Amino acid sequence: MAITIPFEHIESSLNALPIQSRTMLQLLLLQYIDVTQDEIDYMATDQPDSRFLAGKQPQGKTISLEAVQNVTSRSNQYKGYYRQKRERPGMHVEFLKESLLLMDRKVRIAERMLLENLKVDEEAIKAARGQAPSVLLRQELRKLERAWEHEELSQKDYQIQRLLLEFQGLLRRRAIFRRRHKIAEQEFITAGTASLKDHEIAHVWGIPLGSLAGRKVKALEQFLKNLQKHQETSSPSHEPTQPLDLWRETFQTLAHRPIERSLVDYDGLEKTEEILMGKLEAFVNGTMSEPEESKFWTSITKVNDTEFSGSWASHARSILAFQRLHALMNDMDLSDEALEDELSAKIMPKLPDDQIANEEDEKPVELGEQGLGVLNSFIGEQDDKRRG
Repeated sequence: MAITIPFEHIESSLNALPIQSRTMLQLLLLQYIDVTQDEIDYMATDQPDSRFLAGKQPQGKTISLEAVQNVTSRSNQYKGYYRQKRERPGMHVEFLKESLLLMDRKVRIAERMLLENLKVDEEAIKAARGQAPSVLLRQELRKLERAWEHEELSQKDYQIQRLLLEFQGLLRRRAIFRRRHKIAEQEFITAGTASLKDHEIAHVWGIPLGSLAGRKVKALEQFLKNLQKHQETSSPSHEPTQPLDLWRETFQTLAHRPIERSLVDYDGLEKTEEILMGKLEAFVNGTMSEPEESKFWTSITKVNDTEFSGSWASHARSILAFQRLHALMNDMDLSDEALEDELSAKIMPKLPDDQIANEEDEKPVELGEQGLGVLNSFIGEQDDKRRG
């Protein structure tokens, strides 16, 4: 969607606010805009003084170091939570987009191999494409392997049927990834429009929830008036300005800002890091079965999204998995030649054990340098004995 409010207008409208209203807006937009030290100090001094409740009358208002640290800690906690809440589906969208482009290439390569290498007619490919959503891939693969073991197929027929099944598997996986991509985009948009709730702002600020509503209304009114002035000034005088939902358009502009990347540590996903990396590698390579892949996808993407359910680390857990997925994809050889070699290896039939053994027996034994030395020494000893 087009940006209707420049970021500079938002920034200027914020800076023009008095400190109380500026603090309120920066907390509402904490997902995108950092709270400065001035606003943290203001919140620390603006909190109700417990000495009044004890019946004492303090002289002057001083900033408590403990209050500043508490406000800073709570602000950083909510900032990390909301930014990771957006970063998580953002990484899903990025990974799925790259994966879909890769699968499109694999589908084209498989189709070309069927047409050019194995001379399959276009009608058979079209029929396989139409049957892809309903075919039972695992059962068909087992049936094909049994037919090969019982020597009911030639090698070429096996390769044709195996590549057609691989082709259908790619089509099914691509359709699944497209659905996941659509859901991830919706989650990303929803997360990008989320602002701190009233009770969260009151928690960071350290003030009663009842005193927040009036401040929030006043701050929003001042901010939107400043923003409207910028819009009127920047629009040509002869062109009528269309009414905008300035608050919604503010989030629309901020959602186009770069996603801040998190540094996260391994926290026990899939029990051990070694098991996690093995599953991530199988997921990227497409060697998981559909049920296994679906279960694994759920485990690395879904979170119970409330701050009271222990999910503060759930977003970070998903981010870690997708950071590793991106690293694995970057290390892969994704050239057309490599992808074709991968498909060729998958459709190559396995030889029976007795045939493998016979081929190994027929191979001549090759001696290394040390073995040749021993053999030559033995031949020399036999020659000396004959002469003697």
